[in-house]
Amino acid sequence: MKKQIWFFLIILLLGLALTGGVWAQTGGGYDLSWHTIDGGGNSATGGGYTLTGAVGQPDAASASGGGYSLTGGFWSGSGDNTKYIYLPLVLK
Repeated sequence: MKKQIWFFLIILLLGLALTGGVWAQTGGGYDLSWHTIDGGGNSATGGGYTLTGAVGQPDAASASGGGYSLTGGFWSGSGDNTKYIYLPLVLK
């Protein structure tokens, strides 16, 4: 049984060692590298895109332009402004 565990661990480690790094696709005027605006509370605009951050909301931003839109963090939501009230279910 111990041989099977060691064999599995060796195969797992070899698989991890042979796995290359994964990079975001870039090209065609787009750069998808990793950047964050944390605790910003400011806006950044350029090339038809606007990125807006809020204080205390890590990675919370909204970007749109050229038919693309990106919303993340605590601000996420759509045009649906319906309010729902969820009441707890209490059973005795």
